[in-house]
Amino acid sequence: MARTLCNHCNFALNTCICSAITNINNKVTIIILQHPSEEKIAKNTAKLLNLCLTDCQIIKGENNDDFSILKTLPVSSTVLLYPNENAINLDDNAEQASINNITHLAEQASINNITHLIVVDGTWKKAYKILQLTPLLNQFKTVSFKQLPKNRYAIRKAPRADSLSTLEAVAHSLLLIEQLDPAPLYNVLDELIQKQTQHMPKHVKARYLD
Repeated sequence: MARTLCNHCNFALNTCICSAITNINNKVTIIILQHPSEEKIAKNTAKLLNLCLTDCQIIKGENNDDFSILKTLPVSSTVLLYPNENAINLDDNAEQASINNITHLAEQASINNITHLIVVDGTWKKAYKILQLTPLLNQFKTVSFKQLPKNRYAIRKAPRADSLSTLEAVAHSLLLIEQLDPAPLYNVLDELIQKQTQHMPKHVKARYLD
């Protein structure tokens, strides 16, 4: 028998998170490239961003054909959030750089002009696959973090130490790019965690939350 879903948040009624949802006016447009396998995962956090942020779009797919929206984005002010060797750290402090480091200063200037942030939503393996199948992404600068915030999303295990949920990655990015308070997004995440663990036996819940 199918579960009844909330008409607004689309979670099951007993895990509805509407009470924690807040409308957040973000200036940077968030483009989420979502692997199709993530869509029906109850613990997926991209949908939380779509519920809260006024300027957020989720596109499902795996390759150039699916993500044709990338052809319409401004190359000079669009960045891809991905920790590769060429990534510019959003939390680098330009004031700490040598005044002679022209390359570093130029990178910081490009960060200050970001209008669109592309985020890949999927496991590390699936995100890498999307990058390999979507050469359109190669035209954009990549950004990352020098220092990660504490991972709050313990109920979905990740194989890498530098793993954040999609919501956490976007919340931290918006804090660094446009000084947007991440608290409302973290509150929605906390509500999701509470609802997803509320019926777990204590010994099972302890494995996730301790």
